[in-house]
Amino acid sequence: MNMIHRLRRNFILLASAAVALLVCIVLILVNVSNYVQTMDDVDSDLQYIAAHNGMIPRQAAPVNRSWFNAGERGNNMEEFSYQTRFFSVLADKDGNVKRINTENIASFSNEEAVKYAQTSVASGKVEGLFEKDKAFYAYLITTEANEDHLIVIMDCTREFASLHVLWRFSCILGIFCIVVYILVFAILSKWVIQPFAANIENQKRFITNAGHELKTPIAIISANAEALEMINGKNQWIDSIMKQVRRQTELINNLVALARLNEGDRKGEEKKDFNVSATVQAVVESFRTVAADKNKKLEAYIEENIHIVTYGRGLYELVNILVDNAVKYCDAEGTVRVAVKGRKKRKGSFVLTVANDFKGGAGVDYSRFFERFYRGDESHNSEKAGFGIGLSMAEGLVESLGGTIRVTWKEGVIFFVVTV
Repeated sequence: MNMIHRLRRNFILLASAAVALLVCIVLILVNVSNYVQTMDDVDSDLQYIAAHNGMIPRQAAPVNRSWFNAGERGNNMEEFSYQTRFFSVLADKDGNVKRINTENIASFSNEEAVKYAQTSVASGKVEGLFEKDKAFYAYLITTEANEDHLIVIMDCTREFASLHVLWRFSCILGIFCIVVYILVFAILSKWVIQPFAANIENQKRFITNAGHELKTPIAIISANAEALEMINGKNQWIDSIMKQVRRQTELINNLVALARLNEGDRKGEEKKDFNVSATVQAVVESFRTVAADKNKKLEAYIEENIHIVTYGRGLYELVNILVDNAVKYCDAEGTVRVAVKGRKKRKGSFVLTVANDFKGGAGVDYSRFFERFYRGDESHNSEKAGFGIGLSMAEGLVESLGGTIRVTWKEGVIFFVVTV
C-alpha cells in the first residue's frame, strides 16, 4: 500500500500548502493594509501640525484619510491635541533657529529638539522615521514662502507598537490555524481517500487472480503445441504459437510481479548486506552477448566493493530491467554505458547510471516514461518487444530500495540515474 500512503501524504501536503499560502496571503494583506492606514494617519497628523505652524489647535483633530473609518481618532477630536506628542522647530534658510515648541513632549529638551531637527534636515528627505531610546518618531519638513524650514517631529511609538502586536498576533493565529487544519485534514484524509484505495486494491486483486487463472490455459496451449511439434515436427505455425505463449507468459508474470511490488509487503523479510558492484557486474556480463549480437557496444564502469544494507528486493531485477531497456532502444551500432559508484558523503549508498545512444530523443516526453504501458515508440515496433511496464516496475523497485530514479537526455544520449 505504498502508493496509497504516498497519495495520502501528497494529498495532505498539497492541501496544507494551499491553505498555508491562503492564510499567509490574508495575513499579509491585513498587516499591509493596517500599516498603510497607520502611516496615512501619521502623515495626516504631521501635515495637520505643519499646517498650523507647528502647533495643534485645541478644538479639532485632522480629517481621517485612511481606507477605514477609525473610531478612536474620529470620536475623540477634542482630545487629539492632548494625546499627540510632538515638537516643532522653525529655522531660516541658513539654519538659524527662530522658534522651538516642545510643550507637547517630555522626552526632548530644546537642545535635543534642535539637534534632531538638524539631523532630519541633513538627511536630505522631507519626511522619514528614526528611533531614539527604543521609541519611534516620524518627521516632516516643510518650506514656507519666506524659505523658512518648519521641522515637525512626532512620537509614533504607540502606532508602531500596535503594528507589532497585530503582526505577532496574526503570525501566532496563522500558525495555529495551519496546524489545526493539518491535524484535522490528516484525520479526515483517510476517509476521503478510502474509495480510491479500495479501487486500487480491487485492481491489484483482479490482476493477481486473473494472472493465475490465465496461466492454466496458456500452460495447456503450450503443452499441446509441444505435443504437435513432437508428432508433426517443427513448422512456422507451431513456432508462432510458442512465441506468443512465451510473450503472454512474460506479460502475466510482469503484471503479477508489479501488483505484488506495489503492495510493499515485507513481512518476514529482513535487511541484509548486498554487494551492489557484484550484482551490476553480473547483469552486465549476462547482456554482453545480447549486445554483441545486435552489433552494439556495452561498456561498464563499476566501482568495487559497494555494499548496501537493505531488503534487497529486486536489486538484480532493477539493474536487469534498465540494462535490457538500454540495449533494446540503443541506436544501431551505438554504445550502452553502465556505471555505478558509491556516494562519499553517505556511506551505504550508491548512484547507478545506465545510458545509451539515442539520437532521436529530442522532444520526447520523458515525464511519461515511468507510466504503465507507455512506450516511446508509438508504432509499437515488434522488433523492440515489450509491454511498456518495465520502467514502471523499475520505479517500484527503486522505491522499495528507498531511492529515486530520473531520466534525462543530452546530446544524443539518454540517461537513467538511480540514487539509493
